[in-house]
Amino acid sequence: MRVDLRLYALVDPERSVGRDLAVLARLVAQGGATLVQLRDKHSDTRAMVARACAIKAALAPLNVPLLINDRIDVALAAGADGAHVGQEDMAVEDARRLLGPHALLGLSVKTVEQAEAAP
Repeated sequence: MRVDLRLYALVDPERSVGRDLAVLARLVAQGGATLVQLRDKHSDTRAMVARACAIKAALAPLNVPLLINDRIDVALAAGADGAHVGQEDMAVEDARRLLGPHALLGLSVKTVEQAEAAP
């Protein structure tokens, strides 16, 4: 799947000032975001899955993919289009194995060496 990365938007409950993240995700997609990532560092798993499902439903009519930050389990449970992991999260090879070959998968890198070593 070819992904349009012209405008990659993040939605995060810590930065949303109490606004509904599904509504925000729909608004950023309507405004031109071509991919949305849910970043949620503190919610419990059930709340994250519920939030991710609501965002996925809001994005579906707009054909904008949803990635989940750090949490492969939440991505799978919510039917997200993929995930994004960092250097301290699950190994990208394990994430790929769990998500499958067609899921979107991002990896944070901070150095040239990390980029060159990325699968």
